[in-house]
Amino acid sequence: MRGGIERYLHDLSRYLVGRGHEISVLVAGNARGCSEKEVSGFNVIEYPCICRILSNPISPGLRRILQNTPADILHFHVPLPSAVIAWLLARRNTPYIVTYHSDIVRQALFLPFYGPLLKRFLKGASKVIATSPVYLDTSLYLSDLDNTEVVPIGSDLDVFRPSDASPKSDYFLFVGRFRKYKGIGVLLDAWKKFPRRKLVMVGGGPLECDVRKIIRENSLNVEIVSNPDDRKLVELYQQARCLILPSTLRSEAFGMVQTEAMACGIPVISTALPTGVPWVNSDNVSGLVIPPGDSIAMTEAVKKMEDPHMHSRLSSGALERAVCHFNAERLFSRVESLLEEAVNAEIN
Repeated sequence: MRGGIERYLHDLSRYLVGRGHEISVLVAGNARGCSEKEVSGFNVIEYPCICRILSNPISPGLRRILQNTPADILHFHVPLPSAVIAWLLARRNTPYIVTYHSDIVRQALFLPFYGPLLKRFLKGASKVIATSPVYLDTSLYLSDLDNTEVVPIGSDLDVFRPSDASPKSDYFLFVGRFRKYKGIGVLLDAWKKFPRRKLVMVGGGPLECDVRKIIRENSLNVEIVSNPDDRKLVELYQQARCLILPSTLRSEAFGMVQTEAMACGIPVISTALPTGVPWVNSDNVSGLVIPPGDSIAMTEAVKKMEDPHMHSRLSSGALERAVCHFNAERLFSRVESLLEEAVNAEIN
C-alpha cells in the first residue's frame, strides 16, 4: 500500500506522461548507488542515501545530481530538508515549483538553522502550491508569500468509486501508517466501548507491535490488514461503514485517505486540527469532525454513525464533495498549467 504522498506522486506523474510530458521522479534509495527503472510510463531514479535522520534522507551526492539534471523544470515536494539544501547549494537558475505538503514537525529542533533556508527556497519558486486554504493561512512559512496557489490533493474517481455490489459490511475503517501523530491510541481507547463493533486497521509501521499488544491485552474487536494492493484497498473502503482519521498533530496536513473514502461514498470521522483535515471532511456534510485527542468524542461520533438516516445523508454528502472538490484529473490539470507557465516565463 502506497502512502498518501507516494500515491499522489505516482498518479500525477502518470497523468503528465499521458499528456505528452517526459517525467523523471527522483527518490532516495540506499547507499549502493543510483538506479533507474520505469514505472507507469515514467522514470524513477533512486539516488544514494547513506542514512536517514528523523526520516530525512542524507545524500552527499544529491547536490551534484540536481546541478546536472537536464530538466526544464523541477517540482519539489516538501518537507524534505535535504533536497531544499541541496538545491540551494546547486545554484541553478532552472525554474521550479513546490508542493508544500506539511510544516516540519518532527524535526522542529532544526528550524533555527533550516527555517531561513526554507523561506529563501520558497520565495525563489515560480509557484508554491498549498494543498488547502487552511494550511496556506496557518503555516508560518506560507502565509507571507506572494507566489502561492491552492491546489488540493484529489483521488482518481475511476478507481475510488462506490461499489456496484452488495450492501456495505458493518465495520469502521482506519487507513494509514501506525505513527504517533495518527492518534491511534485515542482510537483504540474509544474502541474499548465497542466489543461488538468491528474496526479494520489498514497499514503498519513503527507502532505496529504496540498496537497489536493493546489489541491483544484488551481483547479488542480489531483486525489489522497489512499492505493490501490497490484493488483490495478500494474494496475495503467500499464495504466500510465509515472511515476514521483520529490524527492529533499538525503533521496530518491534509488526509488524502479522506478523499479516497469520500469518493467511494463513505463518510468520515476526523479531527479539528488547524490544517486541511477538517476542510476536506466538512463537518455534518461529508462526515463528523471532533476535537483531537478526545476518545469520548470519538465514541459519541461512532454511535452517531450508527444512525441510518444520518449515515445515509453523510454518505451522499461525502460522494458529492469528492466529485465537486477532489477530482484528481481536474486538479492535476491545474498543476500542469503551473508547470507550463513557469517554463514559458523562463523562455520569455
